[in-house]
Formats: sequence, C-alpha cells, structure tokens
Amino acid sequence: MSPDPKYSAYLLDIEGTLCPLSFVKDTLYPFFVLHVQRIVYENFNEEHPKDEFIAEQLAKYDIKEEGQAGKNKLVEHLLDLVANDTKDSTLKALQGHVWEVGYNSGELEVPLYPDVIDFLVRNDGRGDDKVPVYIYSSGSIHAQKLLFGHVKNSGNSHAKIAGNWDLNRFIDGYFDINTAGKKTESNSYKKILDEIKMTDKPHDVLFLSDNAKELDAAKECGISVGLAMRAGNVTVPNAIDYKQYFQFTKL
Repeated sequence: MSPDPKYSAYLLDIEGTLCPLSFVKDTLYPFFVLHVQRIVYENFNEEHPKDEFIAEQLAKYDIKEEGQAGKNKLVEHLLDLVANDTKDSTLKALQGHVWEVGYNSGELEVPLYPDVIDFLVRNDGRGDDKVPVYIYSSGSIHAQKLLFGHVKNSGNSHAKIAGNWDLNRFIDGYFDINTAGKKTESNSYKKILDEIKMTDKPHDVLFLSDNAKELDAAKECGISVGLAMRAGNVTVPNAIDYKQYFQFTKL
C-alpha cells in the first residue's frame, strides 16, 4: 500500500479496527454476562443498593413486575440486549462500569494490534506535524478510556515499563452513541465534524472501520474512509469499493 495523503484528523473505530472482534465478543461481553445477575439482584429496586450508579441505570428500564419477578425479568432483558448486540446507551454505561472492575483486577487486558500501538507512538513523535486521533465507538466513552488504559504489554518495542499500558495520552477525543449518535447515521458524523472543527474540510478526515454501513454514513458527509481488513472480521461483500487497510503502517 502506498503512503496515505496527509490527513488533518483520524477518526477510528475500535473493535475489528484497533483490536480483534473476538476480544469484544469472546471476552468483554461474557465478562459482563457473568455479572448481570449479581448487579441486578444487588441494585434493582433495592432501598439500599450496593452501587448507586448501577441502580440509577437499571431504573431506566421499564420493568412492570415487582420483587424477584422484576429482577428476573430485567436480567432476561439485559441478556437479550447483549445477545443481539443492541446499541443501547444504558446497557453501554452498565457494561463500562462492570468492565472497570475487571480491568482494575487484572482479569481484563486489551490486545490492541501492535501496528496500532506503533502508529500511535509514531504519530505522537511527529511534533508539530502530529495528526489528532479521535475514537468513535458504540461503547461508552468511559469504556473507551478504560480500554485504552489497560492495553496488554506483549513485548512491543515501545514498551518502557512492565504491566499494562495507558495509551489515552495518544488520543485527542472520544465519541459514543450518546455524544454523537448511532454510527450508521450520517448526522452522527456531522456532529463529530462540528465538534472537531472540520466541517469545512471533511475530506481531510480519515475514518477507519470494519463496518461498511458506518463507512457509507461517513462518506455522505464527505469524510474520507477506509475499510479495516483484520483477521476474524466479518466479510464485506463489496470490500473492493473501499480503500483497504490491513495495517496502520502507512498512516
């Protein structure tokens, strides 16, 4: 792949672009599912919940049943949302809160692709030529910051310390479905362009994702797009229609 033209900003998806889809589907989601019953039983319709934040989030769901029946109904509802990968903002807030426990305990570590780490470090070292990097994910901003704060150190050449890395210092901003909107809607990208002050030159923004519907929504706003081609990603039938990125070596 030839070097990319110089962009003024990068907007990056996370799963399937910066880290494997399998980490989200096979690690993060199951970790949340493992704790669903506990957080509901301890906090839903409880006079003295163990976690006020979780209690406030759970109260947003319209559960008519009372007592244990209501708790069981809510557990079932949350599990259905996870199983269907529903982009529900309250669910995303709950997931981020539960994942924080796993990150802090060391149970969760993020396998960010090595070329992504190389790119972030390389870009940061460009001085005045550094290009701002923004993240756009369906996961809450809280969950995004946790993810970048617990990147697994797998012997990358940039490693300076043992243990997990906090790479948040390389990120200039974060967007989620609360702050921008759904990733398959063009208006969401208009909001982002406005926020990063790029409405007058959207083509100077490069958005990378593994999801063609997201790329198409961004293209409607004039944003330059690229399809992330990572092992394990869902096959995109019309992949040839997009510039394909197998690694970030040319960014």
